[in-house]
Amino acid sequence: MKTCKTEQVERLGEVRLVERITKQFSANANANEQVVTAGAGEDDCAVLDLDEAKAKANYNSKYLVVTTDTLQESTHFPAGISPFQIGWSAVAVNLSDIAAMGARPFAFTLALGVPAETETVFVDEVVQGVKKCASAYNTAVVGGDTTRSKEVVLTGTCLGFADRPVRRAGAEVGDLVCVTGSLGNAALGQKIVEREVAEGEKGGKKEMKKERKKEMKKERKKEGEEVELKVPKKVEEAAKKALFQPVPRVKEGVVLADSGLVTSMIDISDGLALSLAALAKSSKVGFEIYEEKVPVADLRLRRELAFYYGGDYELLFTLRASGGAEEGRAEAGARGNAELLRRLQKEVKMSVVGRVLPAEEGLYFKREDGTKEEVKIKGYQHF
Repeated sequence: MKTCKTEQVERLGEVRLVERITKQFSANANANEQVVTAGAGEDDCAVLDLDEAKAKANYNSKYLVVTTDTLQESTHFPAGISPFQIGWSAVAVNLSDIAAMGARPFAFTLALGVPAETETVFVDEVVQGVKKCASAYNTAVVGGDTTRSKEVVLTGTCLGFADRPVRRAGAEVGDLVCVTGSLGNAALGQKIVEREVAEGEKGGKKEMKKERKKEMKKERKKEGEEVELKVPKKVEEAAKKALFQPVPRVKEGVVLADSGLVTSMIDISDGLALSLAALAKSSKVGFEIYEEKVPVADLRLRRELAFYYGGDYELLFTLRASGGAEEGRAEAGARGNAELLRRLQKEVKMSVVGRVLPAEEGLYFKREDGTKEEVKIKGYQHF
């Protein structure tokens, strides 16, 4: 996590460090000045005008949703990630949870822990990443905390408004199972980064001994990779960006919630399998997932990694197949909902990947040849 040699935070001191950080956020405060009565560094607490926040968003929301996520250097930072991308990710992981509720984010706080010898330019770049991501989603950074720690740790808290929050509980038998975007981007990015590190490409060493190459090939085969990951440069860069600088599906979450068709939703940051298991548990249902229908980032990547690896900030959700919100109108029932689904697909990049079953039928992937495979309850977990 080194950059150019600058003053260390220990010499700068906490008071000046906080002033340095808050100054960067105040430079962008005009976008939310009516919402933030007292913001970062101004008082013991941030003071937010919720009525003004709703008016600014043109959104008469009933519910306030709150989420917290932590990123820790030894656990969450892939090799090669920049300080800016660390800051961006700290916001993005929280925004993804807000998106999964169908909510609009409006405020964010950050607690930052760094070792005493950390250079101030590193902190500056992290802050710029936080600021850039928050600003991209019209979210004000309203406060936070700094502390000394053994490694870099960022804990973010995000607040949002929701008129009709979408819960994990709500899926019903017969509903369609859908995902936004494609899966496996982060997994592909991680494998590419691991390959670069192992081959010494980061340090400019592109020649390896034949013995080491053979050893790596055996390792890949053991891990279950079908082929060597030789992908076009554009695909490679897109995959690494998905890993380093994820894009939360905030707009998509709002559109889905506002449609009135979505019965349950969750983000897929911990992997498709764990997300399916979480929805199944909360909704007390089972799932049949059409394996070939799941959109995978790149066919060179085994579906095993796309389904179980995690790191994709896409949304998994269930949709009413018929009736529901439109009952009582002329277009009610399956035909009406089919039309609404077509409209929804014009606004949101999404794929129908399965259907909701009774809980006793379980949770499984179904292939085109009719064979079934039980979904393994595994994915990204801290413990």
